[in-house]
Amino acid sequence: MIISKCDDGKSIFLSWRENGEKQFNIVPFSPYFYILDSQEEIPSYSPSKYITRDFEYIKGDFVNLDKEPLKKVIVENSFDLRKAKDLFKQTYEADVPYHFRYAVDNIHEMPEYDLRKWYWDMEWQQGGEYHDCITTIVMYDNYDKKYYQWVWFPNDKPLDTVFDTGVRYIFSNEKDMLENFMRTMLTKDPDMLIAWFGQRFDLPHLIKRACALGLDPRIMSPIASIKGISKAKEGFKFAYGEKGFSPIEQPIGGRITLSLDLAFERQWNDSQRGTLPSLSLEYVSQLLFGEGKVKESKFTDKNEFFRRAWLEDTEVYLEYALVDVELLVRIDETNYCSEAVISLQRLLKAPFDACFYASHMGSIYFMRNAWWKAPTGDKSVERKDYDGAMIYDPLSENTNGLHLNVAAFDFAGLYPSMMIARNISWETKSEEPTEFGVNIATPRDFSEISREKMLYYKTDKLGLLPRAVLELKELRNEYKRLMKEARENNTGEYQKWYNNQMAVKRLMASFYGIVAFQGFGWADVDLASSITASAREAIRLAAFKAKEMES
Repeated sequence: MIISKCDDGKSIFLSWRENGEKQFNIVPFSPYFYILDSQEEIPSYSPSKYITRDFEYIKGDFVNLDKEPLKKVIVENSFDLRKAKDLFKQTYEADVPYHFRYAVDNIHEMPEYDLRKWYWDMEWQQGGEYHDCITTIVMYDNYDKKYYQWVWFPNDKPLDTVFDTGVRYIFSNEKDMLENFMRTMLTKDPDMLIAWFGQRFDLPHLIKRACALGLDPRIMSPIASIKGISKAKEGFKFAYGEKGFSPIEQPIGGRITLSLDLAFERQWNDSQRGTLPSLSLEYVSQLLFGEGKVKESKFTDKNEFFRRAWLEDTEVYLEYALVDVELLVRIDETNYCSEAVISLQRLLKAPFDACFYASHMGSIYFMRNAWWKAPTGDKSVERKDYDGAMIYDPLSENTNGLHLNVAAFDFAGLYPSMMIARNISWETKSEEPTEFGVNIATPRDFSEISREKMLYYKTDKLGLLPRAVLELKELRNEYKRLMKEARENNTGEYQKWYNNQMAVKRLMASFYGIVAFQGFGWADVDLASSITASAREAIRLAAFKAKEMES
């Protein structure tokens, strides 16, 4: 599902499909945050020198973690939030992105459907007479199951317009080619654009060239919104031409953009297959398929190939561009990278760009489930140090050397298990000693405990953090059961349930990250240090028990 903020700062664009047909809705939504109910109400604010707007206040059943009453502060549009919140001493949830806020409040389920995906890549000249000119664009449409290639030449070059796997469109200039590509996007209306490092290179370069040629790139957006575009005296200008977009950014309003390199890297790291030495498409293709994208050309030097092959070894050049997109399709369809992120989005019921960072995933989940409102994050707060994971030194422990008959074991979800074992949560912290005590001074090695610094957690009621872990564990086990059932019955749904259970795993893994992310509203150093100390204690106890078993 596509959840995009509109340029007016007052409405949200929603898009989904029913029976393959695109549906959409534009919904008005007022941005807001919270302040203490006891705080004085400021009547108005000035988002700019010449504008004054009124605040609106609403009282309700809103409280903070200390159970102090809060009230909602409504502003006119999302662009006002930053300046408006600075007028108050203490705010709550004022750092929640506007479209995240809408999703938490209003998206209670997400329809499951096949997104229309465009896999795409471009080539452009670097240096020479046509420096920066885009020469060819290749796209694969998963609904058509067909490849499309756009190309232009500064001379009349004879080429067949139809090739083995799709259609070629040939133009006499770059402007006509780009306009046709963008209008095709408007007509076919894909839900998702997938490229390799596309956020950093391809998409910003496409927008930059469209602006340079006097075209309006906003036609690529269903709501005529592209980040960084502004009107100039003649045409449009683009603010992100050199630096590009962030890997998770969604610059085209009403369309999802995915950097496949990021999704693939996350999936690779989750599978614990080691660190990738390179994320180049060539390297990843060799790694996965034992083949890259190299095509024989009369230009053996790679730089010379990119400078000259467009006009002097054209068929090889065009095939090279086509192979890039074929590899994107193959990587995604064999590893289900994009579907894995979509599964996580459905689990969170959140915007697509909320599905990559722990702070986004965790905050959305907790906002949906907490009875209190978290304070607005403050990145200027002084960081507090605390002890992290174990540091095992084979030399100091005299365990280096050759060992035979070695047994290995692993903790299943060590940090989440510690949250459950000690009932570690924001609202369960106890001033009085309880059975759930944690010595946060537990050593990071196997040395004797020389001091104690205890934190305690209540035993009367399960906290939000362990409750969330237990609920998600149960959900993941159900998905694993369905995954096994699909494999045994060959129903074709194995990958769906695999993606779903991995989405749950990623969400649970984000919980420690969010409490440890200092300066963020949900961060709590006491919780983070209690989790790591409990984990050190568990590892030490297991190690000591293993030493007792030595013969």
